[in-house]
Amino acid sequence: MEKHALVYLLPRFLDPSGGEVRFDGKNLRWVTLDSLRVQIAMVLQHNLVFNDTIANNIGCGDPAYNLQRIADAAKIAHAHQFVSKLPQGYETLIGEQGQSLNLGEMFRIALARAILREPTILVIEEPATSLDEDTKGIIDDTLQRVLPGRTVIFLPHRLTTIKSCDQIFFLHEGKIEATGDHRELLSTSELYRHLQYLEFNEFGSLSTSAAPVTQEEEAV
Repeated sequence: MEKHALVYLLPRFLDPSGGEVRFDGKNLRWVTLDSLRVQIAMVLQHNLVFNDTIANNIGCGDPAYNLQRIADAAKIAHAHQFVSKLPQGYETLIGEQGQSLNLGEMFRIALARAILREPTILVIEEPATSLDEDTKGIIDDTLQRVLPGRTVIFLPHRLTTIKSCDQIFFLHEGKIEATGDHRELLSTSELYRHLQYLEFNEFGSLSTSAAPVTQEEEAV
């Protein structure tokens, strides 16, 4: 999808066919991949956890991260409490052959993995599936503690997240349709207003006069 292609440019999983991507005024092609990727952490829905222990899911087997640092990151992500109740704690296997976790728990494990690395840039794709209110509150508390002092790029699915963003880039058919904060886009972009109505108005799906929104219409 467009929004994934856009964020993949940051760690250079993809390179642009034209133009430049700059970070702190420097073309990303001028720096080494290692020095670039150490500054970026990504929490994407298609790879929240993998088939290994929770400790390795968070620390990725890197000896630089001992169990105490892993647990500290899990505490910030509100994962430590449920991890401690699992059969083998941080040594519990999860994934296809291990302990099953719900979406909120997997998301918190992935957040802990990102938090552990103390990135300069953090990319967070929110779950598209609705979360219960307790889980939403826990995640919001985590984000409030990790957001200050770094650039955070959301691929949002909640209106509260969209409203909290300083700058929104509204994508349509492969191009940036509009930029601004939520209030500005509601005032200036008819297409953005239409998307908000269909996505977040419980009566939006009953409208017969509105044109359909395609999958290319996304807010980042």
